[in-house]
Amino acid sequence: MKFQCPGCQAGFVVPDEKIPSGKGIRVLCPQCRLPIEFKGNPSNGQEEAQGQGRASSDGELAQIQEEMSLIDMVDGDVKTALICVSDEIRAEKTRNAAIQMGYYTVVASKASFAIKKLQNNHYDLIILDERFDSSKPSENLFLHHLQLVPMHVRRNFFLCLLSDQKPTLDHMLAFQNGVDLIFSTADLDKMKVILTRAIKDHEGLYKVFADELGRKGQR
Repeated sequence: MKFQCPGCQAGFVVPDEKIPSGKGIRVLCPQCRLPIEFKGNPSNGQEEAQGQGRASSDGELAQIQEEMSLIDMVDGDVKTALICVSDEIRAEKTRNAAIQMGYYTVVASKASFAIKKLQNNHYDLIILDERFDSSKPSENLFLHHLQLVPMHVRRNFFLCLLSDQKPTLDHMLAFQNGVDLIFSTADLDKMKVILTRAIKDHEGLYKVFADELGRKGQR
């Protein structure tokens, strides 16, 4: 299926086999990172994609297939979470909490993979261990990457930082680290309850701002 971004007008192709039949999907523009939702019958899009495929070289098609393998195909109204935790046991507990909260989850064990996934998808929630793919928090490549994300992109996801040392709900430390919530690993069994409340408070705080951006078509 061929897509055209309403923001930057870039065109790109999603393989038909990655599109759920009869369901809407949400993809991220590979050019400007704008989330694009599609709802409806994909038949016309499939015909355009086939025409585009015939006009493309084998090299271009191979590149498209590689890029599309990084895209999560989910229904447009499904909330998504990226779990960036290297420890398998901790990652499983975190993933289970996110699933119980109703999120479609993707687990990353390496910073390079997490960065590529973020570049190709929109996530509503990111849960990041402060020692993710690093021996100490100061060397956390993915956290540094997120701290440099433009504000118009950053405000579209909730960022939770897991810590062995920092206390849960320490708002000052959260501000200093550029995250929305500090969560102690000692409280993992309470993650669903605490995180649900924190996200609800966060959404309530920014609701007026988000509604105004939506009214102006800037969200």
